Amino acid sequence: MSMGDFFIRGYMKTLVTKRLILRALRLDDAPSLFYYGRKPNIGPMAGWPPHKSIEESYKILKIMRHEEETWAITLKTDDTLIGTIGLTSRDVFQALDNTKELGYALDDTYWGQGIIPEAAEAIVNYGFIVLELDKILCGHYGFNLQSKRVIEKLGFHYDHTEIKKDYKKQPIDVLMYKLDRYEYLERRFKHDNT
Repeated sequence: MSMGDFFIRGYMKTLVTKRLILRALRLDDAPSLFYYGRKPNIGPMAGWPPHKSIEESYKILKIMRHEEETWAITLKTDDTLIGTIGLTSRDVFQALDNTKELGYALDDTYWGQGIIPEAAEAIVNYGFIVLELDKILCGHYGFNLQSKRVIEKLGFHYDHTEIKKDYKKQPIDVLMYKLDRYEYLERRFKHDNT
């Protein structure tokens, strides 16, 4: 991905990959968010309960729209929301450390097609090149082996395990991975020169 692959429309940066357009979230995405957000195997894998109503999805969408680096995942062939992906600072310490966390969710209809790795590569590139982050973190629940494969494919390395509470308020292990900016740039430089 080159710097020419970044487009700015308003305040939200639209990122274009081989098959995807990562764009700003819109309020009219609520029905699509509810469609996959209500599925019992989507939210719990990412740490949130299944959506109970389209009104709940709408409220969540309004909150996500205010997060500066949260994108809608859409196919180039169809502008329908099929997932979300973003970079967030969990707390002031991460912000001061110039670090953000990568998070994502995808409609299970599209699992196994390489969509999240493709979207995440664009977001990681954006984070290190445009935002000039020093580090990006990403985590997964111990049982979420699909996310583990994505995270490792992106070049992240295991860093530590945190115990958090899931949406049912039960303790759960979250395996945290990190990727440093210079490690990413070195890997990208080697890839671009081969």
